[in-house]
Amino acid sequence: MKGYDYFRKKIQELEVEAPVEKTDFYRDYTEFIINKMNTLSTINDEGEAIKINAFFANPERAVAKIKEDRNLVLPLISVAIDDIAEDIERRRTSNNIEIETRWDKGSNRAIRVVSRASKPINLSFTVNVWAKYVEDMNQAVEGIMLMFNPSLNFKTSKSILTKAFIDRVSDISVMSANDREDRVVRKSITVRAEAYLTYPKYQVTSTGKIEVLNTEWDVSGTVGSSTLDNL
Repeated sequence: MKGYDYFRKKIQELEVEAPVEKTDFYRDYTEFIINKMNTLSTINDEGEAIKINAFFANPERAVAKIKEDRNLVLPLISVAIDDIAEDIERRRTSNNIEIETRWDKGSNRAIRVVSRASKPINLSFTVNVWAKYVEDMNQAVEGIMLMFNPSLNFKTSKSILTKAFIDRVSDISVMSANDREDRVVRKSITVRAEAYLTYPKYQVTSTGKIEVLNTEWDVSGTVGSSTLDNL
């Protein structure tokens, strides 16, 4: 294999030549957590499982949706993205190179893939649980807590190793309501996902040269990997 200085130089050249690709980074993570929340249910007094619906909305929009749509049945869950921040503790220098071995189903062989080291970030989500009754709220929150033991592994098109943790659970219920309004019990759960922003990946050919990798690559095909830091 050629030296790492060659890979760094060639990656820089390819990044300049290649057009900017559209990324579904935020969408992937948001869809994953919403799909996980949609697996929750509560048990009513008759022993029947009542599915909890989850959707993307900030708290203000969720309140408006609950009031506008009379077909919505509580309990339900709303998910919103709060913030994105660099994770200093997981930071790596920009000259690091990642090398992975992946299985190519098309050619039925393992190939080597190189890229610049991914940038570690923390994604914050707010998961709001809305219910009419404290018992329903307790069941929903219990189900969410059990997902994180102690972390929840996010699985997206870019990664299967992202760990997410619950940072805080807050009770922000309004226990009193107007005569024409139903009382709504509400809890807010802050979730922090330790994610990575990835750079384009390139295939190392049998001759040692690198070329652009198909953007439709499936990360689940990884058969082994190694990260070479501080090179």
